[in-house]
Amino acid sequence: MEHKRLFAAPIILLLMWLIVSSSYAQQKALVTFELRQVVTEEVIMQPKFALFFQDSIAVPFQEFAIHEANSGVHSLEFEYKPGRYTLRISKEGFQNTEKQFLVRTRRYSALGIGTIHMSKAKDYKLGEALVKATHIKMVMRGDTLVYDAAAFELANGSMLDALVAQLPGAELKNGQIKVNGKHIESLMINGEDFFAGTPKVALENLPAYTVKNIKVYDRAANDAYLRRRATSGKKLPNEDEHMVMDVQLKKAFSTGWMGNAEAHYGVPSDRYLGKAFGLGYSDRLRLAAFVNINNIKDTQAGNASGQWGGGWPQDGLLNLKMGGLDYLYKVRKTKMFGNVMLTHEDVHTEKHTSSVNYYTSGNVFGRTLSQQTDKKFHLISSHTLQHFGEQMYLQLAPSIDYLRNDYTSLLRTASFKANIHENYRLASLDSLYSPLGLRSSLAQHLLNSTNQEKEGRSGWFIGRLNGGATISFPDWGDNLEVGVNGEYRHNTDRPLMATHRFSDFQTHANGTGDRLSQRQDGASTSYNINGGAAYSLSFMPYNPQNGHYGIVQFRATYGRQYNKQDDNYWKLREQLANGAMTALLPPSAIRPEVLQQDLNNSVHSVYTRDTYSPGVEMDYVYQPDINVERRYDVNLKLASNVRRESLHYLKHQLDTTLIRWAHEFSPALSLRYSYKTDISTKEAKVSYAFSEGIPSIYYLLPTVNDSDPTNIYANNPNLRRSLSHSVNGYYSYQHHSTHSNISFSTGYGRTDRAIAYARQYQRNTGITKWTPQNIDGNWNANASLQYSTPLGKKEAFQLQGTSAAYYLNSADFSTDTETMERSVVRNLTLSQHLGLTYQFGKNRVGLEGRVAWLRSRSELRNFPSTDAIDYSVKTNALVRLPHDWEVGTDMNFYARRGYNDATLNTTHWVWNASLSKLLMRGNLVVKLTAIDMLSQISNLQYSINGQGRTETWINALPHYVMLGMQYRFHIMPKKKQ
Repeated sequence: MEHKRLFAAPIILLLMWLIVSSSYAQQKALVTFELRQVVTEEVIMQPKFALFFQDSIAVPFQEFAIHEANSGVHSLEFEYKPGRYTLRISKEGFQNTEKQFLVRTRRYSALGIGTIHMSKAKDYKLGEALVKATHIKMVMRGDTLVYDAAAFELANGSMLDALVAQLPGAELKNGQIKVNGKHIESLMINGEDFFAGTPKVALENLPAYTVKNIKVYDRAANDAYLRRRATSGKKLPNEDEHMVMDVQLKKAFSTGWMGNAEAHYGVPSDRYLGKAFGLGYSDRLRLAAFVNINNIKDTQAGNASGQWGGGWPQDGLLNLKMGGLDYLYKVRKTKMFGNVMLTHEDVHTEKHTSSVNYYTSGNVFGRTLSQQTDKKFHLISSHTLQHFGEQMYLQLAPSIDYLRNDYTSLLRTASFKANIHENYRLASLDSLYSPLGLRSSLAQHLLNSTNQEKEGRSGWFIGRLNGGATISFPDWGDNLEVGVNGEYRHNTDRPLMATHRFSDFQTHANGTGDRLSQRQDGASTSYNINGGAAYSLSFMPYNPQNGHYGIVQFRATYGRQYNKQDDNYWKLREQLANGAMTALLPPSAIRPEVLQQDLNNSVHSVYTRDTYSPGVEMDYVYQPDINVERRYDVNLKLASNVRRESLHYLKHQLDTTLIRWAHEFSPALSLRYSYKTDISTKEAKVSYAFSEGIPSIYYLLPTVNDSDPTNIYANNPNLRRSLSHSVNGYYSYQHHSTHSNISFSTGYGRTDRAIAYARQYQRNTGITKWTPQNIDGNWNANASLQYSTPLGKKEAFQLQGTSAAYYLNSADFSTDTETMERSVVRNLTLSQHLGLTYQFGKNRVGLEGRVAWLRSRSELRNFPSTDAIDYSVKTNALVRLPHDWEVGTDMNFYARRGYNDATLNTTHWVWNASLSKLLMRGNLVVKLTAIDMLSQISNLQYSINGQGRTETWINALPHYVMLGMQYRFHIMPKKKQ
C-alpha cells in the first residue's frame, strides 16, 4: 500500500500546483489554430484575422510569432473574459471563413480549436509570371522533414525506390527504410494508409516523375486532432513514436490509372516470377488488384497506394501464389478502406543444428536435422470505417483470418558425450542413420538418438471486431474515449507421428530402442471481449511569460477471456531389438484402430478470466518561455489489474476446479526535454517501467505431461510472481543546415524471480524433465550511437554509422544429477557499422562494413569460452549508361571466426548483378538479373544462454540467373478545355 501512496503523491501535487497557478495567472487568454486550404491541405500564408465577442464586439488581440511562418499555425492573445467568440479570417483569392469558440474557465484559457480550412474564391486568376525555381533537397518544417523530389537527378523510367535510395539520411535495405537512424513503420500516399502497413520493399510501381515531395514525420493517432486540441496541436508526452514516410503526388496525377505486368524466368531449377497489378484512383477512390506467382520468395502484395509492398520473411524455399483486392473510399468526413488477400504457399524448410548443453557430469553435444514441408491456404480480410467529426471520432474495424496447413516433417537427433569431429555439417547423423549406424565408431560416444516423422493438418479461424470513439468537449478542453474489442478464435491440430528412440548405451552395447505410434486430435475455442472508457481532464491556464500545462486521464476497462481446450492422444509403443536401426513406419501407414487412448495426456479444460483494470495517467508540460520552443515533459502512469481466474480441468482420474484472484501493479515514469531553434533540434528522454508477472494457473495443477516421451513437463504450485524493471535513455541532435544528426540510446532491464523451465537431463535415456522455477540474476544492458552526415560539394557523399554494445547476464537451472544447479552465462556483443555512398549525376556507388564481436564466459566447469567475430564488407554500384542502359552490382564478403563448431567458421563471397534496358520512354524494361553468382549464400544463426549454446544453419534460396521484362502504364484523364 505504501508504494501506491508514493506514486499517487505526484498527481495530487500536480493538481494543486495547476489549480493555484491558474488562479493567479494574468487575465489573458490564448487561442491557437492551424489554417489550411480545403482538399490540398496547403498552408495559407499571410491571412488577416478579426476577433469578436458575442459576434459583434471587436476584441483587440496580439498575434504571437511563436510558430514557423510556413507551419500554418497561429496564436492570438486577448483579454480573458468568459463567453462566446467569433474568429473571422480573410485572404485575397479565398472565401472568407469564421470559427466560433467558447472561453469558459481559466483552467482552459490556452485554447486549441483545431484546423480551419479555407476555400478558394471562384473565378480568381493569378497574373502571369515566369518563375525559375531553385530546388533545395531537404528542409525542416516544424517536426516534418521534407524532401523536394525535383532536386534529385533520376534516370528515365525510374520508380520511387530509386528516389528513396538518394534521400540524404535515408537507408533502404531489404525493404526496410530508416531515416536518420529511425525505422519507418509505414509508407503512405497523400497521407493515406495502404495495404500491409509495413514497407517490405521500396515502391516499385509508382513512377518517380509523379512525386512532388516526400515527407517524414511522427504520425499522430487517428483521433489526435481531437485529443491534441487541449495542447494546441502539440504532441502529448505519453504518445508513442510512429515514424512514417508520406509520398505527396503532383496535382496533375491525382486522378488516373496505372499498372504493370512482368514475367521472369531463370536457371537453374526453373526459377520464375510473374506479377500483374492495376490501380485506379481519384480524390475519393482508390482501387487495386494484384496477382503474384513466383518461387523466389517474393511475398509482396500490390495495394491501393500504387505499389508492391508488405511481405513477410520466410525461411527455406517458397513457392507462392497470391492475389488480392485493396480499396480506399473517402466522402466528406468519412473514410473506408480495407483489403482481401488469398495465398497458397508451398514451403520447404531444412535446419541443421549443432548444440552444447551444460551439465555438471559433462556437457552433452547434440546434432539435429529438421525438415518440414507446409502447404498453406491463407485468407486474410480486414476493413476499417472511420468518421472524423467536429467533436467525435468513430472507428469500426472488422477482420477475419483463416488458415489451413497440411504438413509433413522429419526430425533426427543424436546426443553425444564428446564433441564429434565432422567433415561436413551433420556428417555424424548421416553415419548413425546408415544401415549399420549403431555399429559405427560414433556409437561409443552416443548417449541417445531420436528419429521421428510427422504428418497432419492444422489451422485456425480468427474473427475480430474492434470499435472505438473519442468525444471532445472543446469548451473545457477535455476528452472522453470509449472502446469495445472482441475476438473469436478456433484452432485445430491433428497430426500422426511415428517415432524411433534409442538410448541406454551405457549399460547395453547396442542400446535399447522403442517405436512409438501416436495420433493427436487437438482443438481449442476461445473468445476475448474488452470494453473500457477513459476521461482526460485538461489544465491549460494561459500565462504570457511561461506555461504550466497538464492532462490527467482516468481510465477503467473490463475484459473477459474464455478458452476451451480439448487435446486427445492415442498411442502404441513397441520394443525394438538391440542395435536394430529398422525402417521408420511412415505416419500414413499407422492404423488408428490399433492405437489405445493415452489417458494420462488427454485433457479437457475450460479457462475463464475476468480482468478489471483501473488506471490513471498524468502528463505535465513546463515551457519556461512561451515564445521559445523549449519544453520539459513528465508522464506518469499508474496501471493496475485485478483478475479472477477459473479453471475446470479434466484428465484421467483428475477432475478439479481452481479459482484464483490476482492483482498486478505496473507503474511507469518518463521525463523528456526538447529544444528547437532555426539551427538545430535537441531531444533527451529517460524512462522507467515496472511490471509483475503472475505464474500461470496451470502451474498449480498436480499433473505431468509426457505426450512427447523425450520431454516431460511437470508443474510447480509454489512459484512466486516475477518482478521486472527497465530503464531507458535517449538523446538526439539534428543540425538543420548541415543535415547531420546524431543519436544515443541506452537501456537496462532486470527480472527478479524470473519464471524459467529448469532442465533435468537423464544421460542414459535422453529424457529431459522440465519444471518451472523462480530464478534471480537475469539482466541486460545496451547502448548504441547512430550518426549520419552529408559531405562534399552538393552533399554528394553521405556517411552513416552505428556503434552498439549489448551485455546479457543469463541465469538458468540445468542438471544431469538429482541436485538442481544454477548456471550463469555472461554474453557481451560489440558491433560497428560504417557506410559511405557517393552520388554523381544519376549514378551511385557505396561502400559499407560491419563487424560484431561476441564474448561468452561462465563459471560452469565444462563451459567452453567463446570469442567469436563476424565481419562483412559490401560494395555496390548503380551506373546509368548511354541509350538508357543501366548496370547494377554488389559484392558482399562475409566471414565468421572463433566459433566452437568448426563448420560454422566460414567465409562467403556473394556477388549479385543486373543489366537492364529501358524502352518506350521507360515504360518497358528488359532486365537480366544474377543472384549469388558464386553460389555461396549461407544462412547461420547463433544463440547462447544459461543452459547451452545453439548454432543453426537454415536452407536458403540457391543462386539463379533470370531474364524478364516489365511493362508499366500510367493513364491520366484528358484536361478539360
